[in-house]
Amino acid sequence: MSRRSRLAALLLAVALAAAACGQKSGVAGTQASVDDTGGGGAAPSGDGASAPHEPGPDDTAGVTDEEIVIGVHAPVTGASPIPQTTFDIGKDIYWDFLAESDPEALGGRRVRVVFRDDEFNPNRAVQVCREMVEQEGAFVLVGGGGADQITACAEYADGAGVPYFSAGVNEAGLDDLSTYFAFSLTYAQQAPLIAQRIQELDFERVGVVVTDTPSFDDGHEAFVGAAEDAGLDVVVDDVINKTAGEAEALAEVQKLRDADAEVVFLLTSPLVYLSIASAARGQNYEPVFIGPGITSGLNEVLGFGCPAVANGQFFSPFPELDIIDDLDPDYLAAYEQFGDGEPADDIGIALWALNKTIRLMFETVSDDLGRAALMNAIEGGEEFDTGVFPPSRFTPEEPFGGTGAHLLVADCSEQEYVTEESFVELAEGE
Repeated sequence: MSRRSRLAALLLAVALAAAACGQKSGVAGTQASVDDTGGGGAAPSGDGASAPHEPGPDDTAGVTDEEIVIGVHAPVTGASPIPQTTFDIGKDIYWDFLAESDPEALGGRRVRVVFRDDEFNPNRAVQVCREMVEQEGAFVLVGGGGADQITACAEYADGAGVPYFSAGVNEAGLDDLSTYFAFSLTYAQQAPLIAQRIQELDFERVGVVVTDTPSFDDGHEAFVGAAEDAGLDVVVDDVINKTAGEAEALAEVQKLRDADAEVVFLLTSPLVYLSIASAARGQNYEPVFIGPGITSGLNEVLGFGCPAVANGQFFSPFPELDIIDDLDPDYLAAYEQFGDGEPADDIGIALWALNKTIRLMFETVSDDLGRAALMNAIEGGEEFDTGVFPPSRFTPEEPFGGTGAHLLVADCSEQEYVTEESFVELAEGE
């Protein structure tokens, strides 16, 4: 695998970090064993309203007296593969820690994570999600990298009555699915935060560069609107190919430079970001690059891209290694114990917080754990606070539960992002 492909691989893994309405029944034909003692009945929402989710015949599929099965899909092969070893270690750290530190948690059940490669292909994503539910007996599904794959699998999960979790990505195509939950701010929800940050930096002239895909349309439109509301001057507003090469990056940078853009809003893959930043450095052009999380805010980007990416600032659902011990002192110790000798990293932080959130959600069901009861409890308005992700909360009308983000600023002297601000929320009145 080339150096460029290895970077794409690692960056897409973090989207796992992560990562509501109407009635859905369970999946017919599920082959997994079902806990015969658990009814998994529909629990009322927190305000006492009637529960929108009704249990079906396979409501407790994936839950037994001994274990709970979670299914995860992400690219391992295809256009943007992820390194299998990095993911395999990180996905189990929190559950190994929980089993040892609190063996009676979740009714004494162990959590088993099953994984499928979606090959960076939406059709394949639907196929593997169906396999994990109907063959592996996954109780819930978690979406990995790629907004198109997340949307495709979330649509399958909605039809099957299976809870589906991911980090916040697009909203269009997901906002009307009854079993979908985004743990962190969507691209559109982050737009006012980014415009607010640009104001704090005293910039006025903004360039906008967004990958040419429908999945980014709502994030793009939200940022342009937020910038205009903030009185910023959008001097360039372009889309760019998702596989943009050197020539296209050079041409885009020339436009930005000619327009005197002081700051550039990016909603692209990290590979396109690196191409643009490198082209800018070659032209002695040094704008601040800023955008929504998640992948461009990984330390690996700095390892490959410094010093060209020295002016990068990105919002992220998880903090960086510089403050994780203050926020959750269990993480580094658990990684040292269960990480097979590998050093803790920021992808691990994302997976740790994701799994910690899922544990909190499972625990909202006071009696029998079932899919309908879980979703009704999640939508009850309770706040899920891991101390790592900003808190999230959901209602039947609001599947996008993120409430804030961490601001990460590049430090090329250490080739690591610094957590400039934690748990950033919009200024009052925004």
